Amino acid sequence: MKNAREQIVDLLVLLEREKGYVQLVLKEELRGVDSKDKGFVTEIVYGTLKYRLKLDYVINQFSKTSVHKMKPFIRQLLRMSVYQLISLDKVPASAVINEAVKLTKKRGFINLSGFVNGVLRTIDRQKESLTYPNRQEKPLTYLSVIYSIPEWIIQEWLKDYSFEEVEAICEAMNERARVAIRINTLCTTKEEVQKILLKEGIQTEEGTFLEEALYLKKSEDIQRLPSYQAGKWTVQDESAMLVAHVVNPQPGERILDMCSAPGGKSLHLAALMKNQGEIISSDIYPHKVELIRQNAERMQATIVHPTLQDGTLLEEKFIESFDRVLLDAPCSGLGILKRKPDIRYNKTKEDLGAIANIQRQLAQKAACYLKAGGVLVYSTCTISKSENEEMAHWIEQSLGLEKLNIVDTIPKSLRAFIKEGNRLQILPTMADTDGFFIAAFKKRG
Repeated sequence: MKNAREQIVDLLVLLEREKGYVQLVLKEELRGVDSKDKGFVTEIVYGTLKYRLKLDYVINQFSKTSVHKMKPFIRQLLRMSVYQLISLDKVPASAVINEAVKLTKKRGFINLSGFVNGVLRTIDRQKESLTYPNRQEKPLTYLSVIYSIPEWIIQEWLKDYSFEEVEAICEAMNERARVAIRINTLCTTKEEVQKILLKEGIQTEEGTFLEEALYLKKSEDIQRLPSYQAGKWTVQDESAMLVAHVVNPQPGERILDMCSAPGGKSLHLAALMKNQGEIISSDIYPHKVELIRQNAERMQATIVHPTLQDGTLLEEKFIESFDRVLLDAPCSGLGILKRKPDIRYNKTKEDLGAIANIQRQLAQKAACYLKAGGVLVYSTCTISKSENEEMAHWIEQSLGLEKLNIVDTIPKSLRAFIKEGNRLQILPTMADTDGFFIAAFKKRG
């Protein structure tokens, strides 16, 4: 029988080996686990993943064997244990070290138990005097180690932002992600949802920008709540909610949501349209199309029609048939690192070039599908200018579209950040949301 710490190590080994998405792996592996243990496992897994580079830097100062040359189980055991030693005051150091030694022996690494014990005890004794790269002498290494973000990502950001801005972004990316929800205005009100959630044991806070947004103070097992299952609300970051407002859909219109899964923006569009009109929500993967269908059914979005389609291939029947097209494009995801810490290790610099090529193919098709005078909204959950600003310029210059002013669709507190009237880069430093980019264009009549 595994205890919580053994399960954590096995999960970390699995995630590193298969490069899986931590949210999906945890959801699957923690089925039936006691809620108290589930919370502990989730916190340690996320923390260890998020601070992996910093943990490795610390371990390598006290281990003769490099972290990357260790056996996978020992490597993850040390990372998990060091995370607890230097980041969690509520766990006694003696318990962390003793449990690590016990697990080493239990899993057949008896000859390494002394090594594990020695490294952890030394780090515990010296944790108040640990040294890190110097900010002035090695600024790139400093940012990478302190905030556990690979150097190539830091370099990309330094092309677009000042050192101080990048450090603020890094700090924001390592804060605990708040859970935002969007009220389903098709069937309820915010006041009703607040009352229901309170009865379900969940306290809420008001949204920062939008009337339909709330923040939950407790975020464990929320999808099991009756109000969620009844479609009263859905989980969605406020930065993502802004997209549907920029699309500005009108009741009765025909809209295409390319790359739609899991369907959150389509469902928001349906709510803004009061379920009047038609929304084609497409995706390339059958299981994701099914997920859109399930979410639309739960949220009572009857005008959402999930469709299996490869967005990079021209669909003849779509040509010039939509009033508005939303292209929430595949991207590096570097704007949501605090929500999905595994992204920082599963993406490479080479991925950016391939992603940009796909984004251009999708945008070309999107422009073809618009009626004369139709609106294209391009969005990503990243903060890289190569995927955002540069892509917006390319869309305007190459696809025969013109800028569409978005000022009236953006909350007043964010209007100062709009550039050239038609695009907005939301940084995680602005209001504790995900990093997001939105740009709007109009097809010439």
